[in-house]
Amino acid sequence: MNKLLAFYLLVFMTIVSCSKDDSVVEPIDSLEPLVELQFTNSPIELQGIQAMFASNIPYDEYDKTKFDVFLPSSTTPTGLVIFIHGGGFTGGDKTFIYNDNYKNEIVELLSNDIAVATINYRLISTNDNEGVLKSLHDSKRALQYIRYIHNELNINKEKICLFGSSAGASTALWLATNDDLKHINSSDAVFQESTRVKGIALNATQSSLDIETRWLGDVFIEFGNTLDDIIQEFGTGTVYSFYGVSNHAEYETTEIETYRQEVDMLSLLSADDPEMWVKNTGGHNNEPMTTSSFNHHPFHAREIKEFADAAGVPNITIYGNPILYDNSNNENFVQFLTRKINE
Repeated sequence: MNKLLAFYLLVFMTIVSCSKDDSVVEPIDSLEPLVELQFTNSPIELQGIQAMFASNIPYDEYDKTKFDVFLPSSTTPTGLVIFIHGGGFTGGDKTFIYNDNYKNEIVELLSNDIAVATINYRLISTNDNEGVLKSLHDSKRALQYIRYIHNELNINKEKICLFGSSAGASTALWLATNDDLKHINSSDAVFQESTRVKGIALNATQSSLDIETRWLGDVFIEFGNTLDDIIQEFGTGTVYSFYGVSNHAEYETTEIETYRQEVDMLSLLSADDPEMWVKNTGGHNNEPMTTSSFNHHPFHAREIKEFADAAGVPNITIYGNPILYDNSNNENFVQFLTRKINE
């Protein structure tokens, strides 16, 4: 009797299952979009390229955490280049890319069916208690958020490259040299997205954000500079607030030593990091004693190449004023980014 009852129950459940109205299951394509994009006029002349532009899309809750994006007209998901602006982590804006230096490059990327985003991030202020990691983590979230809304942007989230200038370049290097920073078990779905990218292009970059260890111990080692030299050039408040402290006593702690290790991209380089294009040709090879030279000295690129080569990371590097090294074979950063996205 038990076997017979089980049989009838199975038949009944099968009939109910087959008669269920499948129309109540909402197809994926009809789900609500994660963000409603508001398209406006492009801030640059697109030279006949068919593309849409949206500005000030929030990726977090802060006033600064917004991005703009150019989306080429395409029936299939496109690659994406994310631009990160410079300004010493104390200034600058995402609109920098719209000036004469880069607007033609935006058009060239769009003409190759590559979308272009440009992001803002929170800046360091005097007596900042979070330091540069605040800015870096904002850029990380921007990358993850853009991946999270990839369907709305019509981008292939596996085909993303980074391009940065000055502080934005060091941010791109920090993101690329870290292991994947996704948190698959996070309650925030954005943080579940990967931070790995296909390539990075760096202009006037810093090699590391650990000033004492790397700048003095590697980049400027032949010049004999001291930490006091750098503090005098940048200002006491600027250097200490970079690490979220306000004085030398707070700086000379194990916590700040750990902090500096977290932002030392040279030590983070490993063989699985993406190919990089690096160009530092500002300043002069033998003059490190100005703010610009400390930040953008050609030897920053020299050290990146040395450490990348040791780690087995492919790189295209141009550095020196006058030029000391160039293995680019005339491949500029737009050509590099296009190649990486199409690989």
